[in-house]
This record gives sequence, structure tokens and C-alpha cells, in this order.
Amino acid sequence: MAHSNRLRVHWLLVIAEILLFVAAVVSAYLSEVNNWSWFVGVSALATIAFAIIKVLEAVPEAKDLLARDDMASKIALSAEQYGVQEYFNMQSAKDQALRNEATQQRIANAQSLWLCANSGASFLDPAIYRHWQFIERRLNDGVEFRVVLLDPYSKEKGFRNLLNVNGEQLDSKVNLVNLIKLHNKFPSLQIRFAKYGMHATVFATESCLFVDPYHVAIVGDRIENRSFSLLIEPATPSEGLGLYKLFKLHFDTLWRTSTSFEDWIIEVSDRLPSDLPKLKAR
Repeated sequence: MAHSNRLRVHWLLVIAEILLFVAAVVSAYLSEVNNWSWFVGVSALATIAFAIIKVLEAVPEAKDLLARDDMASKIALSAEQYGVQEYFNMQSAKDQALRNEATQQRIANAQSLWLCANSGASFLDPAIYRHWQFIERRLNDGVEFRVVLLDPYSKEKGFRNLLNVNGEQLDSKVNLVNLIKLHNKFPSLQIRFAKYGMHATVFATESCLFVDPYHVAIVGDRIENRSFSLLIEPATPSEGLGLYKLFKLHFDTLWRTSTSFEDWIIEVSDRLPSDLPKLKAR
């Protein structure tokens, strides 16, 4: 089902220009046979039609008056101006696969990587077969990857734990052993921990970012993690900020106000498992 008649308007204008050409030929014929009354009528109509077409071409706002968009089209047209390129319904297995594929393609070409997330497991945990193998290649190439994770001992995480079944004391997705090993192995990987403000997963490269919002909707006995994801590219709208810049600034704020891995380890040392590997100083 079409959500807009803009394509139809475009083709109507193309047909109108063809008819103007036909009218010009007819006018020439009418002048040759001295049929001046019809010549004047056809020429006048052609002149008016020509003027209307040129106004519509020169003034986009005038052309928009002919357009009719339903809600879906209006949302798409508005979002596109601010950099939104794709919408993924994360409750759909097909869309999940498409989002994952798009993410992996962008990772493969990235020269800089940024991530803020509750656990970051889908990007950093080799046991979760999703994005790690693509991230690892970029880290092996020396690409800088800045990561801000939600402090698993923070009040914000504690609130989410209370809403989940049994109230996990430590987020089971936060694999501290793995994070320490990655920190020790890859000097271009920088990990920090934030206590507040983690309201979305934002994964960014220099050319795009993916946003997945967080919420606390309980389905069954756990928070439902699946909602939607947006692929956003840099844009310069006529009003306000492009969404790429906005969410990149969100990451920058979390990065600036978070705690380094080294300082965090010291801060929560009395709550950490005793068998953790040693974190190498940088």
C-alpha cells in the first residue's frame, strides 16, 4: 500500500510537460491553417500550464500542496531529515537479523567505534555469537573502541534487577573476567562504567550509529528487552540537531561522567569475586 502520492504527482508533472509539447505542435499547425481562434485558446492554456509547472518546480513548498501523505509517510519524511535511515522492529526475527547484518557491515568499515550499553555483551562477549568476531578484527587492526557500561553495582542497575525475576545481584550478562582479559589484550579498547543515564544502547561509528532504547516494561516476570532499533547517519536539518549528533553527544556525556576501569575496580573491590584476573595498569 502506497503511503504517499508524491510519485504520482511527479509523473503527472512529467505527463503535463509532454502535453505542453503536444500543445506547441498543435498551435504551430493552427497558425499554419489560419485557425486563429483555436490558436489563441490552445496557446493561452499552454502558457498557463507552463507557468504553473515552472512555479511548482521552482518552489518546492508549492509542489508540496499537491502531495498527500499518510502518517507512515509523514513519519518517514520527518525522520529522514534528521538522519534516520532504517527502522528495525526488534520483536521481529527478520528485522533482528537485518539489524545485526547492518551492524556488522558498519563495524567492518569503521575507523572509530563507540558504545554505551547496560552490559555490551552482544559486542564484547565471545560466548554470544553476534558482533564480537567483527569487533575483534577492528581491535586487531588498532581501531579505537570506547565503551561505557552501566555499573553493575549502581542504583540504576539495582532497580532493573529488582524488576527482573529474583533480582540479580550482579548482571549475569556482565562478564567481568572477559572484560578484564579484553582490557589487558587490546590497548585500543577503553572501558568505563557509568552509574546513571544509561537509557539506550548507542553503538556508533564515524559514519552512523544504532540506537536501541531501554524501558522497564515487565512482560511475564522480566523486563522485555526487545522494542525497536534505529540506524541513523549524520544529517544537517533546517531546524535543530541531527539525531546522529544528538545521540553521539549522549555517549560523550556518559563517557565524560563515567569512571575508568582501573578506578572502578578499586572502588568496588570489596564486592568483586576474589578469583578475578588482575587488571593491567595503563
